Amino acid sequence: MLAIFLLSGAAGLIYEVVWARQLVLVFGNTTQAVSAILTGFFGGMAIGSAFGGRLADRVRRPLRLYGAIELVLVVIVLITPITFRLLHEVYRAAFGTLEATPLALALVRFGLALLALAPATVLMGATLPTLTRYLTRGAADLTAAFGKLYAANTIGAIVGTALSGFVLIEILGLSGTLAFGAACSGAAGLLALGLDRRSVALTARESGLVRLSENTASPDPPASPELDMGTRTSRFRLALAIAFVSGLTSLAYQVLWMRLVASGTGNLTYIFTMILATFLTGIALGAMAFNIIRQRITQTVAVLAVTQVATAILVLGGMVVLDAHFGESGSFAAFLQKTILVVLPTTFVIGISFPASAALLAGPAHQSGSRSGLLLAVNTIGAIVGTFVVPFLVIPAVGSATALGLVALANAATGVALALAGGVESRLWRTSTATAGAALLVVVSVALLSGSLFVDPSISRIKSVGGTIFRSAEDEIASVQAGSLGGSKQLWVTGTSMTALTVDARLMLVLPLMLRPAATSNLTIAFGMGSAYRESIRAGLNTDAVDIVPSVPLMFGQFYPDAAAILARPQGHVIIADGRNHVELTARTYDMVVVDPPPPIQSSGVSVISSHEFYQATKARLTPGGVMMQWVPFGQTIDEFKAHVRTFRDVFPNVIVANGPGGNGFFMLGSDAAIGFDPVAIRAVLSRPGIVDDLSSAYDSPKHAQDDWAALIPTLVRLEGSQVAAFAGPGPLITDDRPLPEYFVLRQRFGPPSPALTLEEVAP
Repeated sequence: MLAIFLLSGAAGLIYEVVWARQLVLVFGNTTQAVSAILTGFFGGMAIGSAFGGRLADRVRRPLRLYGAIELVLVVIVLITPITFRLLHEVYRAAFGTLEATPLALALVRFGLALLALAPATVLMGATLPTLTRYLTRGAADLTAAFGKLYAANTIGAIVGTALSGFVLIEILGLSGTLAFGAACSGAAGLLALGLDRRSVALTARESGLVRLSENTASPDPPASPELDMGTRTSRFRLALAIAFVSGLTSLAYQVLWMRLVASGTGNLTYIFTMILATFLTGIALGAMAFNIIRQRITQTVAVLAVTQVATAILVLGGMVVLDAHFGESGSFAAFLQKTILVVLPTTFVIGISFPASAALLAGPAHQSGSRSGLLLAVNTIGAIVGTFVVPFLVIPAVGSATALGLVALANAATGVALALAGGVESRLWRTSTATAGAALLVVVSVALLSGSLFVDPSISRIKSVGGTIFRSAEDEIASVQAGSLGGSKQLWVTGTSMTALTVDARLMLVLPLMLRPAATSNLTIAFGMGSAYRESIRAGLNTDAVDIVPSVPLMFGQFYPDAAAILARPQGHVIIADGRNHVELTARTYDMVVVDPPPPIQSSGVSVISSHEFYQATKARLTPGGVMMQWVPFGQTIDEFKAHVRTFRDVFPNVIVANGPGGNGFFMLGSDAAIGFDPVAIRAVLSRPGIVDDLSSAYDSPKHAQDDWAALIPTLVRLEGSQVAAFAGPGPLITDDRPLPEYFVLRQRFGPPSPALTLEEVAP
């Protein structure tokens, strides 16, 4: 039975991972869009938990119901790619109508996400209360059944997280991974139906009658005599309150740890997979620990009070560990150590708390499905609230580090309230828990008010390596700092250096302009320091710049003294949005598109703006003869770079690959028309006011005069014409379904060796 639910848990996390990536392609990767996706996912789960539990209480064979749910889920899962494609077209039409009304568009996103995910997630939400009803013979069995199933489901979720993040997506792609999850659901459903038939047949042989086994429809034993109806009702309400707090704070911690623990690690997909796997491991261990000790527990409310206060203490202690390790090199070993020390102890206690709340669900066995379902639904609603309150309200107001302290205070306050509410019989437990929680509330509140509790790890990391910070800001997406390091101005996002005032950055606009000197419009994706946007405005182009992080454009003035004047120009627009989403949904067309993906090239989400589908969408937004520039930095193997070139060349028939003179990477320039660096066009662009001065003022610039730049530009070309296809050769393309740059561990570990990308390797 537990194996069945382990399969179900693994499938559930696989669905969540794959659907999140697929729906980001529909709605974008902004916090608002991701919140809509999570609301659709968790909202369906909550509905399924509440109504699935009630249905399980009414059927004679809940195990057969569970098997049917899993098999129907398989069908729905397998058609979701078709559903999402239809959803994309509906959202595209809505965007064209509602682009000027963000609130209405946000409501459409939430509605469409819920509509797309609800058929599957409602069924997923119904599984745990249905199996809980099957395993519950009497009121005393509810705690045991719920705890075991919750632990098994979480272990399955760990397996699903690890498999999807480290193995399946790289090998099978998103569609293949989704099919693997469907196979897990199908196996769980078939096993459940087989077990149900065997159970019925066994009961019939033993009794001579075809009737249900006592597992499913036996009469309820009398309710515990020591609990009257009023007491049971108050305990049930308390369980729901704890479930809500647990869901809210757990998701809040997950959101905050994803930012704080991962600071400076390069935003890799594997980093987030490790944090989530550690998070779930702690919860599973806590749930298993509760299953071991539950029979010795006589004061459930005391356990809940202690776990709430202990959660707060461990969260704050974890921040001390994080502060002490901010100067680590950023190696995987250092990150893993931080993750285990910060995340695991806290989630272990959380794992005890939630199943412990099920011990308060005393009541008739025939109501076990509805009661456990309602508990799960309220817990899930708390999680939905956490995904809204923390990123949208708390983080922009006080920052991630302080937000973590505030969430810990919520746990401490809950623990104190439980200790003082009269449910803790032992005076020692009541007094010690209330005192510890109250002391924590006072100390942390004073520290928060004085601003002396914790420092953003991103800031600490920058200062630890000798960096100076000019300005810092934090929004719902990231923590952003402008400053200098080693005499060079830099931009950091969540502790990772994004860009500097290099000559390569300033050429990102200049090179495509030399290929199309008559261009009048430009789209820049990823604002960065504003170098390409500034050059575009100064060149007289109508310019849209799109960046997903609201705080990044705020740093523009720290890098260029004329930033305010540039931003005031009427032909420029800075748009806070997802770049891929903008390209696919806007009706505007451009003569040039400049894309500078955030480093490293393996970062989570980079594939979205370097895939075959993205290049096709960008090509559709270019005017005839328009030029796209895609920046590809060093820090990858030659085979990985060839995949980028191959994918770009498959969309654009005319491609030039040029190296940056600063030695930071390569420019891929593509068009549907013939392109080449014409000496007359080069000189015409260099003659525009400020171009040569800007190029020569970069800290790593050769500081040439105009004639020297005119001679240098053609020498930067490494590949052109037929040389591009010959260099790239045959091989896989980067697609939305196969995000090769982000998933690479198996290729690097077990595939044929590939040398590191160097300038010398890129040649005809």
